[in-house]
Amino acid sequence: MKALGYMVFVLALGLGVIAAFVFYAAFTDWRGRGCPGAEQCSDAVSVMVLTGCALVASMVMVFAGMVLVRR
Repeated sequence: MKALGYMVFVLALGLGVIAAFVFYAAFTDWRGRGCPGAEQCSDAVSVMVLTGCALVASMVMVFAGMVLVRR
C-alpha cells in the first residue's frame, strides 16, 4: 500500500508542476493580448480553467497519496 501511495504522490507532484507551467503560459498570453474582445481571450481563459481543475485534482491526489502512505 505504501508503494502505491508514494507513486500517487509523485504523479500528483508531476501533474501539479506541469499544470502550473501551462497555467502560467496561458495567463501571460491572456495578459499580453489585452483582450479587446471575448473571442480572442476565450482560448487562454479556457486553458486557465482546465489547468485550475488539474491543480485541484493534483491536490486531491497528494492528499490521497498521504493517506495511502500512512495506512
